[in-house]
Amino acid sequence: MKHLVVGQGKLGRTILNSLERIKYRICHTVESADIVWITVPDSAIRSMVKQLEKDLKPDTVLVHCSGFFPASILKNQKTDKLVSLHPAYSFSRSLMFFPHGIFWTFQGRESLFDYFKILVEKWKGKIAKIEENQKPLYHSACVFASNFPVISLIIAKKLFEQCGIDYEHIFKGLVSPLCEKVSKNSVPEQLLTGPAVRRDLDTILKEIEVLKEKDENISEIYRLLSEFVLQNM
Repeated sequence: MKHLVVGQGKLGRTILNSLERIKYRICHTVESADIVWITVPDSAIRSMVKQLEKDLKPDTVLVHCSGFFPASILKNQKTDKLVSLHPAYSFSRSLMFFPHGIFWTFQGRESLFDYFKILVEKWKGKIAKIEENQKPLYHSACVFASNFPVISLIIAKKLFEQCGIDYEHIFKGLVSPLCEKVSKNSVPEQLLTGPAVRRDLDTILKEIEVLKEKDENISEIYRLLSEFVLQNM
């Protein structure tokens, strides 16, 4: 099977490098490809399919790596071998090979699952099938897991700076040890502390008001997250 990677961003380049690392065949034209990876931004997937459509063959496999969109976004007049294959990993740069242990979700043409399962295993990853209607919920979970913790740190950094405290000093004693605990514990509920866990409602309400004077959006984020803890923990 010959692979073509369309889109040379961080993920596209990592896929290409990882395919080459395990000696899979790479080609440079749609006409000669058996599998075409579309690794452009989500908003450009449909237009890219239209651009490639004239050169597709009936047995060409089209793959996209969006966590949100299903395989059906690849629908075209030439091939119905469509796959959505998403790695649950945050790529800040392109890599020479996928890190071991990445979890992948597969959605699309059922008969192709075994092929991609073997590929992911060669990349030292794990893979599971997901239903089309589960993709938006799954991707939302990925955003909460990989993006929003960073947003929380950005907010914390901003508030520390308003107190005249260097975030780097806080990072060493508070953030870094917590990150280490998270990396070793797959049960996040066991790591949670703070006023909401202690049911310290007076502190929560006062801090919401103080934050409101500084930034209403941050105050609302604090309120919603505290409410979630109170209702679920």
